Amino acid sequence: MQNALSLLTASILLCSAAYAQEQPITAKKVGTYFQLELHRPDGKHSYFVMDTGSTGIVGSAKFFTPTKDEKSRGTCVPFGYSSSGNSYAGYIVKRDLSFGTIGQQPTKHLKDFPVYAAVQRCPAGKTPNCSSTPPEGCTLNPQVYMMGVGFDQASSFSQTDDDSNAINNPFLNLDDTDGKPLPQQNYALSSVKAGSLALDVYLASPQNPLPNRGQTITVPLSKPTDSAETLITPQLAFALRDKATGKPVFPTDAPQPVRFLPDTGISYGILSVAGSSAPCCTEGTSKSKIDTSAYDFQLFANPESKVPLTNLSYGADQPLGQSARWSLNHPAGSTLFFNSGQLFFQNCNYFYNPASSEITFSCHTADQ
Repeated sequence: MQNALSLLTASILLCSAAYAQEQPITAKKVGTYFQLELHRPDGKHSYFVMDTGSTGIVGSAKFFTPTKDEKSRGTCVPFGYSSSGNSYAGYIVKRDLSFGTIGQQPTKHLKDFPVYAAVQRCPAGKTPNCSSTPPEGCTLNPQVYMMGVGFDQASSFSQTDDDSNAINNPFLNLDDTDGKPLPQQNYALSSVKAGSLALDVYLASPQNPLPNRGQTITVPLSKPTDSAETLITPQLAFALRDKATGKPVFPTDAPQPVRFLPDTGISYGILSVAGSSAPCCTEGTSKSKIDTSAYDFQLFANPESKVPLTNLSYGADQPLGQSARWSLNHPAGSTLFFNSGQLFFQNCNYFYNPASSEITFSCHTADQ
């Protein structure tokens, strides 16, 4: 009886631990971005932007203050974000951290985790350094607080060439309270409801915790075949559809392969094409802004699919997406690239499993 009771107790404890890991934390929309709260062991904490378009934790050197020893043994590392054009100089340091929903006790833990302590930030055209005197126009201890959770790719400040699970992705390197790695390393993101100002984040789940929203596909992640691109993304198919006629206008004949990035780090969409001018559908005299009042952005499982996985309609009346624009001079011969920004999460959720290098998308059935 005693042994049976002990086994029952152990089972309850194991189930409770698993259940606790399956409970989501919530990334709340603060201003433009979905944010989580990151805590240091000494109790100091700050909001960090949850960014699925980059990888790695980047924070001001005022928050991740490098020690004298870390400075003397470390190297001043350059780093930058392509969306803003800002460049940084700082040190890679390791810290014990916890994070969770804003205003609540943190429930997720990182042990001896590499972070980027940004010492200086400069706008495009200037070069930062790690001294206490920044160049003119640059900033010391810049106010940058980013938590990059972009799939399984190496971060821009990584100093290793590791093809295994990204060592700088905080969602894929969780530890239990004893500092031991959790048995599953995966994550799922889901809107609480359509148009919600929050995203539920499920971490380290034994299986996909998200519901089927109507259209569900599982696709592999892949590296680009050309050297001009580095992002690891899934490949889907894309068409820009005229709302009035229901016909594709770009590409003009049928959906074409597209490398796709659902990016919580920006509130607009970007469609990258090869060419010096927009192929169609611009708003007024603008060569970059797409007339989102007249066109839908359609994603398909593949070019042969007849039913879209989802329709994305950008515009000022949308609760998440604000606009969409062309990015020109994409490498000639490369697959189209579409960054949906935050709008994708209004219609869809996703579960990323690095063990199989696959991502499962589930979306509300698209209007035809």
